[in-house]
Parts: sequence; structure tokens; C-alpha cells
Amino acid sequence: MRRNSFLPLSLVLALLLALFPAARAADSVTPTPPPWCPEEEYAVFEGSTAYDGETWDTILQLRAHAEAGNPAPQSGTDTVLYNRRRALTYSNDPGVRFELGLLSLQFAVNAASRGQTEKIGSDFELAAHYAPGQEPGRYLAYLWNARANLWDQDVTGGLEGKGLSFFVGALSYLLDYPQFTMSALLDCPLLAQLPQEKRDVAENLLLVTLDGDVVHPRAVRYDANYVDTSTAQTRNDRTMVPVRRLAELMGATVDYDASTGQVTITRAGDTIVMTLGETTALQNGVPLQMDVAPYAENSRTYIPIRYIAEFFGQKVEWLPEKRQVAITEDKSAAGDSNLEAWALGMGAVLSAENHSGDTALFGGKRRFGAAPVGSAVTNALETTGPDFARQSFRNGWPIDSRETLTASIDGLLAAPGAYPAWDLFRVSSLAQWGYLAGYVTYPEALELVEPAARLLCEDFSSWDDAYEDYLNGYTRWAGTYEPGQDVWQTERGLVYQQLKADPATAPIFDDTLFQTGVLGLPE
Repeated sequence: MRRNSFLPLSLVLALLLALFPAARAADSVTPTPPPWCPEEEYAVFEGSTAYDGETWDTILQLRAHAEAGNPAPQSGTDTVLYNRRRALTYSNDPGVRFELGLLSLQFAVNAASRGQTEKIGSDFELAAHYAPGQEPGRYLAYLWNARANLWDQDVTGGLEGKGLSFFVGALSYLLDYPQFTMSALLDCPLLAQLPQEKRDVAENLLLVTLDGDVVHPRAVRYDANYVDTSTAQTRNDRTMVPVRRLAELMGATVDYDASTGQVTITRAGDTIVMTLGETTALQNGVPLQMDVAPYAENSRTYIPIRYIAEFFGQKVEWLPEKRQVAITEDKSAAGDSNLEAWALGMGAVLSAENHSGDTALFGGKRRFGAAPVGSAVTNALETTGPDFARQSFRNGWPIDSRETLTASIDGLLAAPGAYPAWDLFRVSSLAQWGYLAGYVTYPEALELVEPAARLLCEDFSSWDDAYEDYLNGYTRWAGTYEPGQDVWQTERGLVYQQLKADPATAPIFDDTLFQTGVLGLPE
């Protein structure tokens, strides 16, 4: 006999309520945490239906079931409670998701006390996802999410399995929060029940970030059959990293000569040569003394992270409370210059068309990408900054080095066309891509932008004025010009208007730059 596939009426009604939430009920409550959640770590989300009478009653019933030491409700034994909990799992309400996470947490603890295993799941992560801008609730959801991942995942097997990668991914959400510390994560009764080897992984983890993105530890897929796993190490109180991944993300090329043990790293106009086992390196032929020698281990070459970063003008900061080595572009060389502001304004529309999420970043793309540098991917998440820039050059520009970059920019500056903003804006994009590609340093890229910014400031009085000229030049170059057309209604004209209307990108188009003028780099 064929089984009836219809859902119970009670579950159908619950699902409909979840999909079409009513206005806040008159008997809404002031939410309080369950006994197993410290009050200071309990998140409350504005406007959440979790605190409405009927839903809150269900949450309290589930809490009582969990607090009594019971396992998660099961169909057939706790059918009513099981259906009510299941109905809540269809919600995209952050408060409901956070409460479900707390319940799953206690059910997992109850299962562990019986020698059983139960996952906490992703409710905390979903709570944060469904609550953009709601702080500090979002931070607390991410904090509990990291704890849940440490509980759920096998992090002791390294990156060969997926467990450590999931845990590191959960931590990456927290690194930008100034209040986050690894001790705050681990100072939790839930985690006190973990095997010590799991806690040791978290306590001894070294996180290396580039512009906020975790580079190590990370598993990077090179092809269908090969995944490279890489972690940072500590040697003689110095952080050592596999050289290739980090250097290539900064736009460098890395060559290893097995016969001599020499590692040659080239970026922009700089060449660094290191030799395995030796503390003397050569920077553009000049000897430089290091306090730790490079070494090889597991077919990887490890070098001191501070030197590789500082060689290439990066800022390195050790944040012990987060177990994080944070590497960012050292922009102090720009001093009080406003050249980056000019560059961003001039390149904004093209940056938005190429990669809309990073329009406000110098270069128009994060340097990081999940795939290895040099892979033939087009996915925006996987493609690295260097690959994005080099592909942009290949789309119509004869640029593959710092020399050809400079020559192309000189050509645009030497003979601006009838619509000069069109050529000047292209100078800005080329300079920014040259930085991402590793052909020029950050200060060098700003120097390349400077003459274009000065000409733009002389010829135009506002961004609207400059962009009207740019759009006229672009439509003629692209062959889409029509007599009497409204350039503001063209594809790029609409992109510009959208950027100006978006609070996140509107500050890029600051017309006071035209009154201030161009402030160049310090001498």
C-alpha cells in the first residue's frame, strides 16, 4: 500500500506561520537566556518573532526538555515537540535560529553524557547571516558558531580532513571584531567537556591573514586530485610560513633551485634571494641578516613571515589574544596624500562592473582568492587579486611587466583624446591593476595615478562633470554612441548613478577633492 506523503496538519500550519510571519503579538515577552547560556553571551535580535507568545512558548517547552537532560525530541516518542522544533527550522528569523542553536547545544551535551554523538549544526551561523547590521547579537552568534564547529568537527586530523577547515572558517568571521579573543571562545562550560587534544588545537592555532583573509591554515585545491594544505609554524619564537602561497597572493613570483637551496622571490622592482639553512638573504643584491634561517619540511619551503612581508612593504602585526598574524598593505608611505581617493573615484565604475563587491578597495579586488594563483578560474570568490589584474590586462592591453605597464600609462598621458576623462580614468585602472598584479608597489601605483589626477582636477570641477566626459568617450570607443543620447542612461551611466546612491560607495565621489586639489606623496 502506498504511504501517504502529506505532512501533518499541525506541521503545515507551523510552516505557513514561519513563511508568513505575522506582526508582533500583543503578548510578546522580554527574552531571557536558558540556564546554560551566560547572560552576557545571550543575543537578542530586534523585531524577531522568536519572542512572540506562541513561538516563545514552544522555545520554553524545548528548553525544559533539554534542561531535564533529554536527547533531542524524536518522532514517535516526542512527536508534538518534535514537530514544533522541526517547524522552527524552516525559519529565516535570526532570533529563532539563535534559540535553535542554544537548544541544539544542550541536546549535544545531553547526548555526550550518554556516550552518544549529536551535532550542534549551523543555526548560529544562520542567525548571524539573517541579521545584517544587528550588533552585538551578530558577534555573539558567530562566537557560538565557532564553539559549535569546534564541538562538531574533528579538528585534530589537520587540513587533510575538512574539520579544521570548517573551524578556521568559523573563526574567520570573528577576527574583525575587536572584542574577540581565543580565550573568550574557549572560556565556555560546553567546551570544558571536549577532549584536551581538541582544545590544544584551538589554543595553539596560528592564523595568518592577508588583508583580513585567512591564508594559513588553509587547504587550497590545485586540481581534482591535489589539494595543498599549509599551516604556519613557530620556530625560535618566529612565525614561519610556506613561502609560495603568501608571496604569490602579494603578486610575487617564487622560484626554487633545488641544486643550490636558493629561493628567489620577485615582486615589482625587488628581488629577494634566500638560501635554506642560512640567515643571510640578499635584497636586490644587498646582504640582509635574518635571525631565523629558511628551511624545508614536507616538500615546502618555510621562511620567516616578518621578512617576506616587510620586504614587500607590508605591515605585520602579531595579535596574541587572537593567535593571529595580520598582514596588510603598509599605506603609511602615502602620508597625507589623497591620491588613493582620486584613484578610487576615477576607477569606480569599471571596478564595479568587474567585481562589484570590492569597488571601494584600491585595486578593485581583494588580493586573496580561494584558488591558487595562476589557476584558470573565473569564479569571483576563487580568483585571486593577482589573477584578476593579469586577466584584466590580457583583455586588450599589451601589459605583462612593470615596463609595459609604465609604457601604456605614458602613452595615455601623452596624447589624451577629445574626451580626456576617458583616458585619465583608464590610467587609474591600469595603475591599480598593476599593483594587484605585483608589477608595482602601492606607492609606485599612486605615483602613476598622480599626473592623471592633476589633469582631471584642472579640467573638471566635479565627479558628475568628469564622468559625463568619460561616458561620452567610452560610448565612442565602444561603438555604442548615438546622436542625442543621454549618457546617464547608458549601462555605465546607470552604474555610476547606482554607486552614488549606495551609502557604501557614495563617499568615493567626494567633490571636495576638486577644491582641495591633488596632494602628492611625501618627498
